[in-house]
This record gives sequence, C-alpha cells and structure tokens, in this order.
Amino acid sequence: MISGSWFEKQKNIIDYSLQSLLRRRSKNILILIIFILLVFGVSSILFITGSLTREMMITSNELPDITVQRILGGRQVNVPALFIPEIKKIPGVEAVETRVWGYFYLASLQANFTIYGMDLDLLEDGEYRKVVNWKNVPDQAERNPDYRMIVGQGVYELLENIQMEKRYLFYQPSWEKPIPFDIIGTFKADTELQSNDLMVLQTEGARRVLELPPDEFSDLVVYVPNPEEIENIALKIRRYFPELRTVTRAQIQNTYSSVFGWKSAFVLSSMLVAIFAFLILIWDKASGLSPEEKREIGILKAIGWDTDVVLSVKFWEALILSGISSLAGILLAYAYIYWLRAPGLREIFIGWSTIYPSFRLIPNVDPKFLLLIVTISVVPYLAVTIFPAWKAAITDPDVIIRNI
Repeated sequence: MISGSWFEKQKNIIDYSLQSLLRRRSKNILILIIFILLVFGVSSILFITGSLTREMMITSNELPDITVQRILGGRQVNVPALFIPEIKKIPGVEAVETRVWGYFYLASLQANFTIYGMDLDLLEDGEYRKVVNWKNVPDQAERNPDYRMIVGQGVYELLENIQMEKRYLFYQPSWEKPIPFDIIGTFKADTELQSNDLMVLQTEGARRVLELPPDEFSDLVVYVPNPEEIENIALKIRRYFPELRTVTRAQIQNTYSSVFGWKSAFVLSSMLVAIFAFLILIWDKASGLSPEEKREIGILKAIGWDTDVVLSVKFWEALILSGISSLAGILLAYAYIYWLRAPGLREIFIGWSTIYPSFRLIPNVDPKFLLLIVTISVVPYLAVTIFPAWKAAITDPDVIIRNI
C-alpha cells in the first residue's frame, strides 16, 4: 500500500508506472510509433488548413467590396466601359474602378502566368514600395514605360532558367513579332503565396499581351463605404444588369474557408483506414490485458493495494504514453509544416498553378486544433486502458492468480 501525502502518493505511482512501461517496452514502443504517426498526420492537416485560411483571410481583407463580372453563354467575358457610369449612379456606391488581368501560358515551361495590369508608378510610392525588390531600370524601359513589369519570385526563377530574367518576350503565333518587357523588380518573399506566379505589367502593355480592346476591361470593382449596404448594392447591380455577376468580399472569404475545409476533410477522410487500423490496434493492445499484466494486478491487490490506486497506475501509464505520443506528433507536424514547408502535402492545398510558391506560412496553432487532437487520441486510449484494468482490479486476487 502506498502511504504518505497525496503528492507523495502520486509521485510514487508515476514512478511505478514508468517502470511498468519500461518492463513492457516492446509492446509500448509499437503503440508509441503508430500513435505518433496518427497524431502527426492529423496535426499536419489541421496546421496547414488553419495557416492557409488565416493567410487568405488577411489577404481578402484588402479585396474590393464588390467585384463585377460580365457573363455571356455561361462564360466570363470582357466588361464594356458603358457599364461604369450606370453603376456609379446607384445610391451608396462610392467608386467604380476597372481591372485588366488574365492568364498567359508559356508552353516551353508548361506554366501559366497570371498577368495583372496597373500603373507601375504607384508601386514606387508608399506602402507598395516595401513589397518589391527593385532592379536597375534599363534605358530602353525608361523610353518605353508601357513595356515594364514586376514579377513574382517563382516567375523570376523560371525566367532565369531560360535566360530571360532581365527581359521577357511575350509571343503568340497570331502576332507579327514578340513584345519585349523589361523586368524592373520582383516581389519579396513574404508575398509569395499571392505573387509567386504573378506578372504585374503596365496597364497598356497588359492590354496588348491580353489582346484587350481599349474600351473593355476584365472586370470592375465597386467600393461601398457602408458595409451593411454591400449585399443590397450587389443585388441592385444584378437586377439592373442581368448579364453582370457580382462577387462580394464576404463570398470570397466564405469560399476560401469552404475550399480549405473541404480539402482538409478530403485528406482526413483518406486517412480513415489508417485511423481505424490504429484504433483496432490500440483496442487489441490496451484492452486485452496480458496474463503478466493480470498477474501484476492480482499481486498488487493481494498485498493490499486499493482498486483506485491500481487504476491510478494504469491511468498514469496510459497518460504518459499517449501524452508523449501526442506531443511528439504535434512537434513533428509543426516542423514539417512550418520549417520544411510541407513537401508532398502543400500541392494538395495551394491550387492548380504549375508555379508553386515556396510556401512560408505564418504559424497558426489554434487551441481548438490541440483540443481536437487530444480528443481523438488521448481520450480514447485512456478509455480502452482503464476499463479492462478496472475489470481485473475488482476481481478477487486469488481468482486472478489461480486462473493464470
């Protein structure tokens, strides 16, 4: 019988539990390894989902209130300039701006570039300047300001491979000759998730590359000073102009959450077989007490140990084993996602682009994720360990020892 204060009892019980785990190390090492792998897999998915969702939510806060697109025949087409003054007349609309953007496929690299047109002079002032690594501007770029561009790091590395890191020649078979653009800067590494496959061209140059007529735009963006009016104004735009489609910032944010949630659910569901196999193994190893363990419980009861003390030993054994496994799995997942940048898993989550970002994510360890991990790992293991131990502990010690 263990005597002394409550803390001394717990110390002695923990010490005995550690010795008991070491005596059955072969069985416990197997459980430990499988336990760590399960926690590692679940934690990795939860970490990458949480960080990507957070990153995209931060980015989406800078999006326009309403994006207006024109749909004909079920496909998005250019928006004529004639819609702009009509939308401005809607009460509550503060401003309507135009956007020129699209995609350019480079067959030699089998990569899609995202092209966005804007006034590059704006990037040289204010907050924008902080996100660009500027390069020496060639004289020709100064003479031809419409043929300049700033590219993402992923684009720049690809262009280096084909020795076009200073000037890139856009070309389509239908053109008479290529259109040269001087690269005057690259976006910094902390914007990679948004800018890695991006080419920002001077607006007029982007029009030429995308073959966009001067009185048409890729889409429009509408700004509304009163957030409560956004949905109402979007409804009015659709009602007045049935061929236009509106996308609000809230809808984009919901889409981000749904997409990453769906992808994480898909990966987790793919792990169901492994999870069930783990639970079956745990049940087999933990609930089926070996004759040696039953004899040990019988001897402890025979020498005067109370049932609650025996259960405390088994509780600490299970808690130590599951706790170490969970902590190790979580730490390995943290290193895999945030230090190694999730090789093999990131491609599932970051989209269809062939120019994948190098993937520096902001750590986002949500306490809810940790609680979920504990719930699906530690709690079941404690349950399947304590119950068979309790059945053995309430049995007459003489019966246990004689029947083994």
